[in-house]
Formats: sequence, structure tokens, C-alpha cells
Amino acid sequence: MSRKIIFIALFSFILALFAAGVIFYSASKNNPDLSSEKKSSTVSDTKKINSPSLNSAPFFVSGWIPYWRKSEGADSLSNNLNLFSELNPFAFGVSSDGDLIDTAKINSAPWPKLFREARTENVRIVPTILWTDASAMHEVFASPALLNKHVDAIAGMLQENNFSGADIDYEGKNISDRDNFSLFLKDLHQKLQPLGKSLNCTVEARTDDLPPAGWTGTRAMSWANDYPALNEYCDSVRIMAYDEVFQVYRSQTFENAASSPTASNADNRWVEQVMQYALRYISPQKLILGIPTYGWEFRVVKNAGGFRYTNIGSISYSAAMAEATSEKVIPKRTDGGELSFAYQTNDGEHLVTFEDAESIRQKISIAQKLRLGGISLFKIDGSTDPQFFSALTGLVSN
Repeated sequence: MSRKIIFIALFSFILALFAAGVIFYSASKNNPDLSSEKKSSTVSDTKKINSPSLNSAPFFVSGWIPYWRKSEGADSLSNNLNLFSELNPFAFGVSSDGDLIDTAKINSAPWPKLFREARTENVRIVPTILWTDASAMHEVFASPALLNKHVDAIAGMLQENNFSGADIDYEGKNISDRDNFSLFLKDLHQKLQPLGKSLNCTVEARTDDLPPAGWTGTRAMSWANDYPALNEYCDSVRIMAYDEVFQVYRSQTFENAASSPTASNADNRWVEQVMQYALRYISPQKLILGIPTYGWEFRVVKNAGGFRYTNIGSISYSAAMAEATSEKVIPKRTDGGELSFAYQTNDGEHLVTFEDAESIRQKISIAQKLRLGGISLFKIDGSTDPQFFSALTGLVSN
């Protein structure tokens, strides 16, 4: 074969290889299955990897169990523990000098049996410490001796009971204690970390950096939480995205100018706004959406500016449905995803807004859409929608 023929054949082969490479490159751009393993580092795929709906990372589900309905809560959980990552019994209060108060009688029934069954299902036990005395908090935070005593008390309680961590739910703080609370969390984090105990922080909702004009003291309690500090010192941050009307108005009575009565507990639009704001400062993996299982009832009076509302009290799903049946009204789904109904009494119109399994499913979808770490449910007390646990099916794998 002459050199000329060999050269032509070689040149044709090189051209063919080049054309095949171009075709493969073009196809791989339009077909993810043909791209290299390095493609997993792109932004779009990182988002997919972090999506709870794809189960590439565990989706966290916890439930708060109130000590005032501990037997009912424990009974309802007995066949549903596999749906949870963690249980948070409302177990301890705090005295004025920083000692813990065993409000739940944590070593008495039904707790030991529930905890044994939960651990068999690889469900963590992290008790909630609830404190709502703003003046006592200030005294403890401002005293190094009392603060150290309080931190040691929490660590000792966790060690003694073999709990996995502590859930700090210090509500109603004075905004002036913002830095003091952050220093407390720092000290507690440093104490618990070497012990292998987690620090969960449960805080009120907000949607802005600053409180409304004129809001000071405990009225500005939501702003007593420094979100960047929470992100630094807390292993998880649970935003209580409920009690919306009280978060917005900070009063048991309030007015709005709506064309018809409305008093949301956790309108989906507000919930998403709350969590979008929190994502500006807190890692999505740490951020947990607090979801309610109950609602509120108000007395409503029409006035020149719209409507005036007076809080009657919280109401469970079972009580709300019984009330609707008694008043011969059918609850309807609001634009915000909740159930609501109104009826007339001798003292005026009553408005009830509450949560059911469907509204909870919709809030879970918000957490998944925002790629949050998971959800926490308040409360599990035996009075939730009978379909409540079905809304949690498939979210976790213990």
C-alpha cells in the first residue's frame, strides 16, 4: 500500500473519531445518563441529593408529648413509633434559681415503657425543658454562678436518664436577654458536645429582622432569638410556625380589616414565609418546621374597621369536630390549608380554625420543598385527626 493511501486512510479514521466525540458530547449534555460521575457536583444535582423526597438523606420527624396528657399521647404512639426519628416529652420545667423541675414525673408510667419501645425502634428520646418565666430567665442568665448551675443540671439530667439530648424551649424571653440567651446556648453546647448529647433549640416564629415599632420587652420575644447564634450552637432549630395570630398581634384580643372573619393558626403562606426567612440565617439541614395538630377558637364581633377577635382557647381536632357536629356546620378548607367553621351563639359569632391530616400533609410538603431537615409536631396527645399518623407514613427510615 502506498504512503498516499495510508495517509488518506489514517486521516479519515481521525475525522471519524472526532465526529463520534462531538456526537457523544452533544448527547451527554441532553441526557444525564450519559454524563460522567463528576456531574453530581453541579448545583442542580446537589439540590436533588439534599431533597428529603428522594430519601437521599434522612428526613427528621419528632413529636412533642405533653405531660398533661401523657397517657393518651403514649397510647396513641404505641403502634406508630416507627414513623418517628425522635420523641420530645414535655418533661422538665425550671425553678427561679435554675434547678430543673420534673413536671412529667419522667420515671413513672407511661414513660419507661414508651422509652423502651421507642429505643427498640431506634427512636431517640430528647426531653423538652419548658421555661416561660422571663424575669427568672434574666436572673439566671445574668448570674455566672446560677448559669453554670443550670447548665450542669441539664447535663446531669441527660446523663442520669441516658437521654440523647435536650430540647430547649425557653419561650417569652425579654428581647433585652438576646445576647444572654445566646451565651447560655454556647455554654450548654460546649458542655453537651463532649458527652455526645445533642442540643435542640425551639423558638418562636418571625418574618423580619426587627420587631414592629413600639414592640419591646417580652412582646418582642421572637427577636430575643439570635438566628446566627442558633445556627452556630444548636444541632437543630425548631421554628414554632403556629399560633400565627398571636405571633402577629401579640395579644389575646386583636382586630383586622378582612372582608370576612379569619384567624389563622398556621396559614401555609405564612408558614412558608417564616421558614424562608429562617433559611437566611440557619442551615436547611438544621432547620425543623414546627407543625401544629390543634387549633383556636375566637369570639368575633364586627366593627367599623373590620372584625375584633377575643381568644376563647385552644381546641383539639376531636373537640373541634364534635363542636361542628353539635352546631350542625361542616368545616371547610381555607385558602391557607386549614379547616375552619363559624357559628352563632348568645354571645356572638364563634370562629374555629384547626388542623387535620390534610393540612399537616401540606405543611410537610412545604418542608420538603424548602429542603429542610424535617418536622416537629405539637402535640401528640390522643386527640389528633384519626388520619394523623397516615400523614407521616414513609417519611423516615429508622
